[in-house]
Amino acid sequence: MSILTTTSITAQVTNAIREAIVTGDYEPGKKLSEAALSDYYEISRTPIREALKQLEREGLVEIIPRVGTCVTKPTEKELIELFTVKEALEGLAAGILAESGNTKAIEEVQKSVATMEKAVQTADHKLYVEANSLFHTAILEGSDNSKLRFLLNLLLNQIGYSRYVYLSLEVPKRIEKSLQEHQAILTALLKGDCEGAEKAMREHVRASGIELQKGIAKKLYENN
Repeated sequence: MSILTTTSITAQVTNAIREAIVTGDYEPGKKLSEAALSDYYEISRTPIREALKQLEREGLVEIIPRVGTCVTKPTEKELIELFTVKEALEGLAAGILAESGNTKAIEEVQKSVATMEKAVQTADHKLYVEANSLFHTAILEGSDNSKLRFLLNLLLNQIGYSRYVYLSLEVPKRIEKSLQEHQAILTALLKGDCEGAEKAMREHVRASGIELQKGIAKKLYENN
C-alpha cells in the first residue's frame, strides 16, 4: 500500500468537506470546528486547515477571525440576484446552442435528460443532481462562448450554487416539475428553436428561483 502524501490527504479531505456542503450535510451557517473535523476524518489539523482555506477561496465557507469557520449563508437578496443573472446568462446560452445546432452538445443534453428521467423513477436525488449539472454544463459548453462561460461559472462559484439544487428537491413535487422543464428545453434544442430554447431555459431558472424562495429560504433563515 502506498503512503498518502500530505497533499493527497488535503485534497481528499477538501473533496469530502466540499461534498458535505454541496449535498447539504453541512447546512448554510453551520460552524465547522477544526478539532471536530480532525477527529471525524482521523487526521491532523494541518490538512483540515488547508482544506478550509481552499473552500473559502471557492466561496463555500467563511473564515472569521476569533470566531471560526462557517458554511457560507447567502442573504435572500443575494439568492434573488443570483437567479436573476443566472436566468439571463443560461437563457442566452440555450439560445446560442439551439441556433448553432451543435450536435455533440445536444446529444449530451439528451443523455442527461434520460438520466434525470431514470433518477425521478428511482427517487435518486444524487443522480438527478449529477445529471442536472451535466445538462447545464453541456449547454454552456455547447454555446462555445468563453466569456459567457467565465461569467456564469464565476457567479455560481461565488455562492456555492450546487448545494441549493439538493435543497430545492426537498420541495414537494419539485423534482417532477424540474424534469418537465428540462424536457421542454431539450425539445426546443432538438427543433433548433433559438427563441423557444431561451424562453424555456429562462422559465426553468425562474421557477427554480421561486421554489428556492418558497422552501429553501425558509430553511436558510428560519433561525434569524
